[in-house]
Amino acid sequence: MVSNTLVQGYILVMFVLANLPFLNQRMFLLIPVTAPGGRKSFWIQMVEWFVLYAVAIGIGLYLENSIGGIQHKPWEFWVVTLFMYATLAAPGFIWQYQLSRHLWPSR
Repeated sequence: MVSNTLVQGYILVMFVLANLPFLNQRMFLLIPVTAPGGRKSFWIQMVEWFVLYAVAIGIGLYLENSIGGIQHKPWEFWVVTLFMYATLAAPGFIWQYQLSRHLWPSR
């Protein structure tokens, strides 16, 4: 049986990866963005978000393979993981597009 700690740790990693594009203004934490106002555009954040989704899925497949082999998954599984990832990204999205503009209007 898989340890609850491993599952909880993986969900925590997915939470962090889902929120990274919204909580910093560098692309993939490395590349500074030279956009007007010093903020990444929405589309750059979405590309970064999808790439980090692929990284999170890769980590999950690696963990599954190390536990006992990768099982076949129908398309519904991938849709559920995408929407779970989007749900985990909600705090960062709300911070970026709703709270930070009200708390610091000059940004």
